[in-house]
Amino acid sequence: MKKITGIIIALSVLMVILMMPVSAADVTYNIRSSVYDGSDSSTPAGDFYWDANTFSGFWYQIKPGLSSEVLYFHNSVNSSSITKLGDKIAKGDLYYVSKPQIKKTKIGGMDNESTFIVDGVDLKKYYLMGFFGSQYLAMPENPAVLSAGCQPDKIAKILMETEDDKKQMSSGEKWELAGGWSLVVQQVDVEGKKVWLQLNKNGEEIDTSVVSGDKELASTQRTYLYKDEDDNPVFYCYIDSVFQGTADCLVVFEYAFLRGDITTMQTGDSYGTFDVEGFEIPAVMNGTNYAGSGSGTILHSGDNALVMSSNKDIALNPDKTFDLYGGMYLKTEDTSSPVMKMTLWKTCTIKVTDAVATEKAAEEEKEDEIVVDMAKESNDDGKMASLKEDATVPSPSVSEEEPVVESSVKAPGFELVIGLMGLLGAARARK
Repeated sequence: MKKITGIIIALSVLMVILMMPVSAADVTYNIRSSVYDGSDSSTPAGDFYWDANTFSGFWYQIKPGLSSEVLYFHNSVNSSSITKLGDKIAKGDLYYVSKPQIKKTKIGGMDNESTFIVDGVDLKKYYLMGFFGSQYLAMPENPAVLSAGCQPDKIAKILMETEDDKKQMSSGEKWELAGGWSLVVQQVDVEGKKVWLQLNKNGEEIDTSVVSGDKELASTQRTYLYKDEDDNPVFYCYIDSVFQGTADCLVVFEYAFLRGDITTMQTGDSYGTFDVEGFEIPAVMNGTNYAGSGSGTILHSGDNALVMSSNKDIALNPDKTFDLYGGMYLKTEDTSSPVMKMTLWKTCTIKVTDAVATEKAAEEEKEDEIVVDMAKESNDDGKMASLKEDATVPSPSVSEEEPVVESSVKAPGFELVIGLMGLLGAARARK
């Protein structure tokens, strides 16, 4: 009996250990392109390139089928020959190109109008592009006239962009956005038609504005926009509806968008193996048809694009790895012959949070969620006194955050407890 009791105690200790939260480690993985194979008759002589169709490490947006990146090898040594082991990619012959693509924004899809002008800025569309696999915005030449083109030398990350989700907030509540930004609903007027908003960065007030929530007004009049000194949007959101109750009120937001700081690139800037050559497609790539089912997937000389070229010779010797930039690198195979086999790779790292803590936080948030029937509006008296006027403050810096992915590792349930109870019962029966 003592032996069985000892086994049960040991199993109990093991159960406690197994039920402790598991600390998940970051996940690192590699992505590989199609193979440049000199022995394959379909491999073209002369120039060669990888795009989002042949390398999944490049940015690609399934809907509506947009891509922008190309790694282009210009064979200036012998345009009629297939590259072989022992050859070299001469300095300036390896190009990294990213051509921005224009896409309708979430808020721009609200109506069928050709523009969505708020405070002199058209929010109907934006220019997207990949930068060594990550998605970035390219700033427009003229924020009021998007058809004027973009500036591929000025790019920024999207920190936040809600899909079809709606955010409900009560007076005085703070909405933590991203990168230290937050939005506060200061007050709502007694008629529920005006909302006083305050935009903060790291706890400090950046902007304050009064926005209408009147459903009789146009969508553009119910949109809050904070822009930088060049009229480029930094943050915006749409007031879907306002519910005024006897004690409190709720404001429902939709189509929130937030971007990070703008990075400005100049000709001559170095990024690993590449130097910025310019911001127009060179003649050597004219007519190149790269990946994507959307419009504008053919490169034309003079198109707006970020163009980088290699700043050193690359000797294509067997079994070598050549670091490029942003986790991308080239690898050659040791084929023990002149036949060249080469691939493009990218190393990616994903930050993984503790699964138990993530699930617990999600459950607590769900319990605190307030569900209100927005169809039942009320005009009961409130206690709103006055609304502040707009204030303009320069845009602060924004720190970038690593992507966070939930771990699939979970703590065990109570099946072990039931098993222990069974063992205890068996021991008693045996006694």
